[in-house]
Amino acid sequence: MDKKALKAFCRELGLTEVGVAPSHLPVPDPFPEVCPLAAGKGLERYDLTTQLPGCRGAVVILFPYRLEPSSGSNLSCYCQIPDYHPVVREYLEKIAGWMEGQAPGSRQLAIVDTSPLAERDLAVQAGLGFLGDNGCLINDTWGSWCFIGAVLTTQPLEPDRPLERSCRHCGACARVCPGQCFQGGTYTYRTCKSYLTQKKGELTESEQAVLRETPLIFGCDECQRVCPHNQQVPETPLTEFRRDRLLRLDRQDLENLTNRQFRERYGSYAFAWRGKKLLLRNLELVEQKEKEQQESQ
Repeated sequence: MDKKALKAFCRELGLTEVGVAPSHLPVPDPFPEVCPLAAGKGLERYDLTTQLPGCRGAVVILFPYRLEPSSGSNLSCYCQIPDYHPVVREYLEKIAGWMEGQAPGSRQLAIVDTSPLAERDLAVQAGLGFLGDNGCLINDTWGSWCFIGAVLTTQPLEPDRPLERSCRHCGACARVCPGQCFQGGTYTYRTCKSYLTQKKGELTESEQAVLRETPLIFGCDECQRVCPHNQQVPETPLTEFRRDRLLRLDRQDLENLTNRQFRERYGSYAFAWRGKKLLLRNLELVEQKEKEQQESQ
């Protein structure tokens, strides 16, 4: 299979950031603590053959999603657009089909976010970017405002080389983080606001305080907002992410809906998988902070 032809086909689809990663990724030492929301926890995160027997590598593709920020929004940027999972998967299936056509008998497997694999590490090994202090992949063109997808293949493809670049370590993300996730040069998911907005069950007082720090009720864009690598990033050219934008959710939008009505109205957005009860909890916490601020003025 011709790698140049493969990348040219991806460019025809509007996907400019494409690289090839090997079938086995370097295992970090020490082994990182993995967020419970991730699908994989152990060494399977770094061995592609656990997902596709006979895998020889992966074609890794970035899908930019940034739109100009809008004042008054209470949803993370990735939640304002149609759920990226089916959008990305449709692109990946087209690429997988093209690859099979070029190499009949080969096997391909499209993955997007729900596999056990460490997708950011895949992208790094494919030469598509480097990891920031906040754990996000940072790409030269799209910064950290991109989703990662990959097509695993049994066809041999020469891997691309990782970039010889690194995060500036400027400390901007650490200074602005609502949960102070960056302590001692490491990142911990446990106090990340994005994680806490998705965490079910009762929250501790300190966790509730983190949620109150900013207006977002799902996700958290603070570290990406201030990252110097993200300051000149263009808007996404992908039309799928430029339509049906939803800037905010208010109590009246949610509280009178049945669960079925909620799914019918908002099921096409990435926040919907956690259900309306969690969103209402987050809304209540944010509203408490806004009320306190109004009373103190």
